[in-house]
Parts: sequence; C-alpha cells; structure tokens
Amino acid sequence: MGRSGGPGRAEGTGARRRRRRGQRRGPDRRGQGCGGVRDRVAARTPLVRRLGAVPIDYTSVPVERYVAEHTGGAGFDIVFDTVGGPVLDASFEAVRSYTGHVVSALGWGTHALAPLSFRAATYSGIFTLLPMLTGRGREHHGEILREAAALVDEGKLRPLLDGTRYTLADVADAHRSVESGTADGKVVVDVEP
Repeated sequence: MGRSGGPGRAEGTGARRRRRRGQRRGPDRRGQGCGGVRDRVAARTPLVRRLGAVPIDYTSVPVERYVAEHTGGAGFDIVFDTVGGPVLDASFEAVRSYTGHVVSALGWGTHALAPLSFRAATYSGIFTLLPMLTGRGREHHGEILREAAALVDEGKLRPLLDGTRYTLADVADAHRSVESGTADGKVVVDVEP
C-alpha cells in the first residue's frame, strides 16, 4: 500500500520532495469549480462541461493523471461521486488538501478514509431515503425539499430532464434508457388518468 493509502498508489518522489521543502504545486485555484462529476458515457462530455464541471473518464484514466491534468496536481475543490465503490475511493485521492470536499450519493461499503485524512479534506454522504425508511428526520427532509422548491420557483435550481418523454405504455423503454445510461438527466414517465 502506498503512502496515499490506496493499494498500489505510492506517492511520487517529486511530490514528496516538494512537500519536504514546503512547496505547493498547482495553478491558482480560481475557476476550477466542481471537478468531480464522473460519467461513464463519453457522449455526455459536452453536457458535463455546460454544467461547469470537468468530465472524467475514471474507467481508463488513473486518478493521478486526471488530477495532474485538470488541477496541476493540487486536487479538486469538490468531488461529486454518483458511482460509489472504487470510484468513491479514488475521489478521496482526487480532492484538494485542507479545503477539498467529497460528496457521494453512494457511500455504501467499506472504504479506506486514509487518503482523505492525509489531505485533511472532508466527506459528506447523502442518503435521502433514511427519513422515509425510519420515520426519523422527516421534518428536516421536508425543510430541505421546501428550500429546493423555493429555489426552483426563483429560477435558481432547474432539474436536468432527459428530452424523451415516456408514457406508461412505453415504460420499459424508459427503464432501458436509465439502465443503459443513455438518459441525459431525469427520465419522465407521464401518467394520464
């Protein structure tokens, strides 16, 4: 296990030398924004860029390479993981030291927090079903939804919807679109009485 805590991901000698000398590598962080939107589908790259994030092909590019390429080795300010598993582990290695934050909607499983701890970064897991499953925290969940609704009403929050509309008659197609990852956003199934 390398110093970063990830299996086989030893820290490079250049990074160790810079750290011993107290040097930081990387560009000015202005404009880096949210860098961790991860997506398997290369066709979504323009969409991810329009949303102001950096598309990353985590299936073929090692963490060290995309962090170096997009942040000069400094790490991302925010990494939003929607995949979980090994991708969440890689997110801990991709975040900026001290001020970086990893957010995941799929933090299930066993994960090594050492890479995150070595960066003094933070992590938040989002599990919105818990209030519905347990009955605890439903009021708070309701507050969050009311705040989100107000942002929608003000035009500050807009859901990303796939352009294809489905009906109950073609709900199987809607399901295939979600399952295959070809939907660009939330899939809408119109239910008519």
